[in-house]
Amino acid sequence: MGDSAPAINVTPELIDYGLQKFLKLFGQDSESKELINWFRGLQETAAAQTSKVHCLGMLAPLPFDSIYQPTRILVCPDENEPTDSSSGFSYQDRVTRSIVRGLKQQPITIEDLLRRDDDAIILGGPGWGKTTFLHRIFRTTAKKDDVLPVLITLRRPTAVDDLERYVDVCSRIQKKKHRACTLLLVDGYDEVDVEHRKRISEALLKFQAGRAGKFYLACREYYELPQLNASEVRLDCLTRTDQIRFVGVFLSNFAIMRDDPETVISQLETRGFKEFLSHPLLLTLACIVRTSSTSVQPRSALRLLERAFEVLCSRWDEHRHIDRRGTTPLEGTDRVRLLRHIAYATTSPFIERHRAEDISKRQLIRLGFDKVDPRMALVEIARFYGILVPAEDGYEFVHRTIHDFLAAKQWVESGDFARSYKLDWNARTGYAACFVDDATDVLKKALESTHGMPAVTEIIGNYAAFDYPIIADAVIKHYYDVGGVVDYVRGDQSITANARFYAPRIVGRLTSDFIRLANSEFLDFLVGHCCGKGTKVSDLLVAYAATELYARMLKLHPGTYDKALAAYKTELIRFAVPGAKETQLRLLCPVLENRMKDQSSPARPSSR
Repeated sequence: MGDSAPAINVTPELIDYGLQKFLKLFGQDSESKELINWFRGLQETAAAQTSKVHCLGMLAPLPFDSIYQPTRILVCPDENEPTDSSSGFSYQDRVTRSIVRGLKQQPITIEDLLRRDDDAIILGGPGWGKTTFLHRIFRTTAKKDDVLPVLITLRRPTAVDDLERYVDVCSRIQKKKHRACTLLLVDGYDEVDVEHRKRISEALLKFQAGRAGKFYLACREYYELPQLNASEVRLDCLTRTDQIRFVGVFLSNFAIMRDDPETVISQLETRGFKEFLSHPLLLTLACIVRTSSTSVQPRSALRLLERAFEVLCSRWDEHRHIDRRGTTPLEGTDRVRLLRHIAYATTSPFIERHRAEDISKRQLIRLGFDKVDPRMALVEIARFYGILVPAEDGYEFVHRTIHDFLAAKQWVESGDFARSYKLDWNARTGYAACFVDDATDVLKKALESTHGMPAVTEIIGNYAAFDYPIIADAVIKHYYDVGGVVDYVRGDQSITANARFYAPRIVGRLTSDFIRLANSEFLDFLVGHCCGKGTKVSDLLVAYAATELYARMLKLHPGTYDKALAAYKTELIRFAVPGAKETQLRLLCPVLENRMKDQSSPARPSSR
């Protein structure tokens, strides 16, 4: 299920219509002229942001509706919805019913979401389309008579001030016929520092209390969210039809190859990229890497980005049969150096024009290009790579992930990361840890911090090098420190003929399932490390690791399997956690005879 709303062209007339709705809601007062000018500026910025999409590697942005793929939204069923008695979770206890609800996330359309009288937090990983989703909602609702959409993009310099002002203005709404009269769209909660997040949270709480409308807040998974009474909504992965359509648009705009898009998807799967095809940014990177003839395939999203960046900056034009002549004497490595220094100098993907040009000028002088105009160099970089592009009053990295990747590279290679004593626990720190030889110390400190989860997920999810025993103990300690066991049931019923329902089992839920992002070797190690401890945390870590290995259609190492069998005393023990299909220890047995017993198991779950 996606959205089927018609394409909307956000014209000046539509902006004027938005102003009319604004005046109708807020009325005339002594400062209305200044207020109207401010609000017009907000809407014009939103219209510019939502009209086009910058894809990595493109020379020019594409019209929004030419590249947009229908967004699928996943929500959990209502607490009171009965569970399916025919499912594998037929034990009638509270914990198991909670697990069943976690498994049964329901897809709804954008129209369904808009009809709900609920505030929502939009969750998704890097490059999953959160920003595009909010832009689609803005474009869909801009023409509606009964709703006034307001888009606040938090990476903009004045965004938090604008949010607070808009919330204050909302107290003046003259007629509150229903709560849906305004729709506040806030993008990039994960892109600002902790102090700004506090201000944003306070503003949204005030907005909720005033009941002037509803809000949608977009944030990456695993960030500490404000205590707001809002439903959590997750973005689903692209279907194969979406993938084919996306690749078709991508290839046609770059004229790289004449292949059929479906053939390209099949080739990407054959080359080992199947895991990277489920979301727009990763799919774009996979298409770029596909142009390379190398047989070495990335093992994680960060390595895919690293490989794609190498292709993009060195051989992209060659594969597209383009002989692009530069307007400056800069070479590829020189342009990349400028990009990295600009990225490292700012915490936001947006950077003001004078600052970007000052940084570029300093680097050009150091490179011996003191006569090169920094503005010309930046325009050339935008034309060549489409990574840092001109924006209103400045320049902007086309995606936060790319910005953090370049900044982390510069951080590590400059030596500053090794000398850092106080770290911000964000994606940039996580990426930097992935670029060093041993991330054990950084990962351990992140696990010990109350704000460390964003960095933890990037380090573990991108397969950084670390000491398994030290980090396994740190993971256990982390869950004890935060009170991480939400639900836990361990049943040790004796085996009967109806073993499906009465076999021993471990069922439960931890506060965070980040461990499922780990590589298979660490998951296998966790099973062996935790299976004999007999605690709630260790049992649930085994359950998460076992169900994730099963979802990946992998087996335990022989030694690990023997340890688990000795600890649990039966191969029939079941493991069940939210977001994954239940499994049994016997289905992870490495013996050859058992390998075909679970070939119908599903692909790795997309929702975390």
